[in-house]
Amino acid sequence: MSAAAFRPRLVYVYDALCPWCYAFTPVVQALVRHYGDRFDHEVISGGMVRGDQVREIGGEEEARELRESYRSITSLTGAQFGEAFFNNVATRRRRLDSEPPAIALAAFRMIAPERSQLDLAHALLRENFWEGGDPTSEAFYRAIAEKLGLDPEAFLDAMGTDEARDLALYDFSLARQLGADAFPRLYLQTAEDYLYLVSRGYSAFDDVQRIIDEIGV
Repeated sequence: MSAAAFRPRLVYVYDALCPWCYAFTPVVQALVRHYGDRFDHEVISGGMVRGDQVREIGGEEEARELRESYRSITSLTGAQFGEAFFNNVATRRRRLDSEPPAIALAAFRMIAPERSQLDLAHALLRENFWEGGDPTSEAFYRAIAEKLGLDPEAFLDAMGTDEARDLALYDFSLARQLGADAFPRLYLQTAEDYLYLVSRGYSAFDDVQRIIDEIGV
C-alpha cells in the first residue's frame, strides 16, 4: 500500500481480563464514533495472563479484595462493576487465562470481518465484569454470540480451529512488538511504519481527543 493510500488507524491493545480495559473501551468506542470515516480501527489482544501467570481465583476473601481494588477504577472512570461478577468470584473457582478470549477475538475476525472488533471486545469485557461469566467456559462465548447476533455454533467452531489460536498468539506477539507491556494502550497509526502512543492506561475522552488533534492527521 502506498503512503498516499494509507488511512490512519486507531490501534487498541487490550485484554479481556483487564478491569481498566473494561473502563476504557467505551472511551475508544466514543473516539471511533467521533472521528467517523477519518480513521480505521483495530483491536489487538494483549495477553495479560499467560504461561505461569495463569491461575485460579475464587472465594469470599478474593472477592472482597477485588471489590476494594476496583473502587479506585470506579472513582476515576465511573465504570460500574456488576454484583454478579463479585458474587461469582466469591462462590466459584475460575481460571484466569487470556488465551480463550483472544481466540474469541480472532474467531470473530474470521466469521464477521465486516463487524467492528470493538463490538466483540466490549461484549467480552461486559460479560466478564458485569454479568460475571467465566471467560474459560463455552457458555460464556455462546452467550456473547447470541447477544451479538452471531451463530453460536459457527462462533464456537471457529474458536476451535488452529487458525484462530495462531491468530491469537500472533496478537500477543504484536502487542509486545508495540511495547504494550500493560493494558490498555491506544495508538494512532499515521503511516505503515509509524504509530503514536495516545493513551497509556486509562484516559478520558477529552484528553485523548486533544492528543489526537494535536498530531494533526
